[in-house]
Amino acid sequence: MLTYREKADVESDPLDLHARPNLYLSIRNLLLDEVTSQVEGDMPAVKELAKVIREEIAIHSATKRDPFSEVAGVDAGSHILPLASRRFAVISALAYSFPSGRRFFLEPESFCFPYRIEGGRLGGIINTRREAKLFETATQYVESDPEARLILVDGPLVFSNWWSRAGGEADRQRLITAVRGFLDVCREKGVSVAGVVKRPSARYLVYNLGLQKVTELPDSFLLLHALRPGERTDIFSPRSAVQKAVRATPFMDAIGHPIYSFYIRLSREWSIPPVRIDLPAYCLGSLDDVADYCYGSSVWRGIPLPIVRADEEVKVSRRFIGEVYRDIVGRVGRTTGEMSHLAPYWGEGQWMGA
Repeated sequence: MLTYREKADVESDPLDLHARPNLYLSIRNLLLDEVTSQVEGDMPAVKELAKVIREEIAIHSATKRDPFSEVAGVDAGSHILPLASRRFAVISALAYSFPSGRRFFLEPESFCFPYRIEGGRLGGIINTRREAKLFETATQYVESDPEARLILVDGPLVFSNWWSRAGGEADRQRLITAVRGFLDVCREKGVSVAGVVKRPSARYLVYNLGLQKVTELPDSFLLLHALRPGERTDIFSPRSAVQKAVRATPFMDAIGHPIYSFYIRLSREWSIPPVRIDLPAYCLGSLDDVADYCYGSSVWRGIPLPIVRADEEVKVSRRFIGEVYRDIVGRVGRTTGEMSHLAPYWGEGQWMGA
């Protein structure tokens, strides 16, 4: 009779559960086969597409230099406290000036949501309000006349058509007003702006080059194979690219500022794809300065340092929210004695400390 370890070593069909009762091992073998097969199948096409991209769009080399004496990174965060009765969400945003270390933030906001608002819709509401908070904070930071001459936003200045459906009408209008107001103030004060998209999944460049019927792969993955470290693409208009594919760009139109983008590979690591940098039209004269600064300051995982610091400062951990929850339990217990009203949503109590 085979021991447990000997059964795990039996070579057989990974989906034959009688021969291999270890579920984890079956999942492992399935993914090994599926992912390896996909990679091997993609390789020739990806190599050819990388060649096409280098032929169809100009490639430029960035230089590691620091043309800005002070740069601010702006990021926003959100977290949900899930009670059995309802969900509470909190959003916040912060600007971090580098190298001075100055921090600027507005008061956080909290919202209460009943469970009749399902997860996908709730995510859209929170995302829209969080992004609006980011741009509102950035606007007031610029209006405070800081020393920073470049503002790096952690996220896009180009908004896909998904944002036209996210949240409610009031949420979308708040975001549009916040983005437009931020860009207006920065243009008036002569402050350069760039949106740094760390995890781009868009296909704007694919659309721009007319390759959408050739591949389903996203821009950033293809450019990981097309760009060398320190290289960037020429600028292109995501709005024009999307209009080639689906014609309508309602959210981009509502912002009212032409936005251009380029991709740049900021790291030598094979595991870190290029980022997308979004620039308003009035900042195109600073394009090389922005690209060089981002390349020179990307000392950690291909992300410009002011963005890294802003992300660290604004991030709210589960541990912190759990500590706040325990403080709430203590206060409600002292004032009412009805702690059952704070019962956590099933499965969430462990990290909350309930």
